[in-house]
Amino acid sequence: ITTANGGRGETYPDQLSNETWYLFGETYGDEWKKMLLDYEMPPCSTCEDRELSALAFGVGNIGSGVQWHTHGPGFSEAIHGRKHWILYPPDRRPVYDSDYASRYWMENNYMKIENSDNLPWECTLNPGDLVYFPDQLHHATINLSPYTVFVSTLTTE
Repeated sequence: ITTANGGRGETYPDQLSNETWYLFGETYGDEWKKMLLDYEMPPCSTCEDRELSALAFGVGNIGSGVQWHTHGPGFSEAIHGRKHWILYPPDRRPVYDSDYASRYWMENNYMKIENSDNLPWECTLNPGDLVYFPDQLHHATINLSPYTVFVSTLTTE
């Protein structure tokens, strides 16, 4: 975790991705597994057996998030705070600069989209809300609260 903007607690649009306050993806050790045992799994067949799914815990400050990427199917649930999702189908790869945080794309590229057919799908998760993302769906996220906590479940379905 790095402290964004000298500890001021916000990730700004012109901030580089590696300078944001964001923890996600490095939560696979025994300590994390113990903590995540109490997490109620999403409603899916694969999720019934925890060995067939991978859980990842995340926390980030306002404006942080994950830049555009794809991977296999899964779920993400907001535990605390609000998390905005932007998504495109597999055949519509967005253009972005991976050096910058996803907020840069939202405040620069998104605002220049003129044709409404080219807009991404969007949703905002509030605490307790869950989103399912299919295999290879392009997606990025932006945390909207001072601190957002979430759990993602990667599955095979």
